[in-house]
Amino acid sequence: MLGFSVLDGFGIVLVLAAALIVLFILAVVAFVAAVSIKDSSDRKKFLKEYRAFLKRISGTRFFFYNSRRSSVAFARETIVPRLEPNIKVIFVDGEDIDFGDDSKFISHMLYSVKHKKGFPYLIKIDNEEPVDYSVNNIFYNTMNGKKPLEPLLKRISTFYNSSTVSE
Repeated sequence: MLGFSVLDGFGIVLVLAAALIVLFILAVVAFVAAVSIKDSSDRKKFLKEYRAFLKRISGTRFFFYNSRRSSVAFARETIVPRLEPNIKVIFVDGEDIDFGDDSKFISHMLYSVKHKKGFPYLIKIDNEEPVDYSVNNIFYNTMNGKKPLEPLLKRISTFYNSSTVSE
């Protein structure tokens, strides 16, 4: 006699539920893989564009200062006017960096600083590679009147004009 019992019906439901769960997991895995491939492709494209950007601006020097209330006026009114005219001065307001079409590259460069010691940051592009240096300590010591201005200005100049800076 070929009849189905309630238990047989329950078994079929369990098998179907398990199959649906497996299909759902496979769909999620496929979606994650597709997004990952797209992210990887987008990342490769960005890095290719970033490399072209670094090549285009090789030799450029940047001075980054931020919107910290205690120091913005000192940076803007005392340091920036004394920088060499060919140094690109970039004000960082929170996470916003305004550098026209190249803002995403400048932002990437700044947030890739190797030793995050604090603003202001000096970055120069040597051989199509960014080289960074923080003058945070001497900057704040100078601003707070603990050190004269000249050593800070000399440190900035030395960084931009040589391959190494001593602490």
